[in-house]
Amino acid sequence: MLDTWTHFTLHCAKSMISCSMIRPSIPLAAVVLALCALDLHAQGTAQQSVSLEVKAVTKIAVSGNPGSLILSDAVAGASLMSVEDQSTSYSVTTNLDNMKIVVSIDNPMPTGTRLMVNVASTRGFSAGLVDISNATSPVDAVTGISRGSESAQPISYVFAADASVGSVPTQSRTITLTLTN
Repeated sequence: MLDTWTHFTLHCAKSMISCSMIRPSIPLAAVVLALCALDLHAQGTAQQSVSLEVKAVTKIAVSGNPGSLILSDAVAGASLMSVEDQSTSYSVTTNLDNMKIVVSIDNPMPTGTRLMVNVASTRGFSAGLVDISNATSPVDAVTGISRGSESAQPISYVFAADASVGSVPTQSRTITLTLTN
């Protein structure tokens, strides 16, 4: 018994060529069989349109909060006491050129005290130690940041007080680092 495919192929061949031509013309029959097979395996296609866009990316993240900055000792005769923390870092990613990191503080520091920050960078130019004691408006800490990313860049804080400052109770300040143009 012939399977369906063989039966169909023979039917196609018989309908296109008379029976007397099949025996002497085997190569022609092979061509006809191939043409019939093409009709059975016709394929459909579909297309889709995909919209693409890259928007401006400006991301900054910090590793956590610095430790407490507590002044509890001084050098005899020194007019300024200070303590430093270098335990935090930041990471940035941007696809824009000439970006900068600005820093601000939520409330000014008490009279006779200062809070300074140094934000290092391998992709831009650090301003070094910047006094943010009264920087309720942002001040530049890093400028000229180019496209790309950098991670684990150090942030250093220095808390200083004049020797004439009396005891200051525990306080906290929120420091904001912003990646902007």
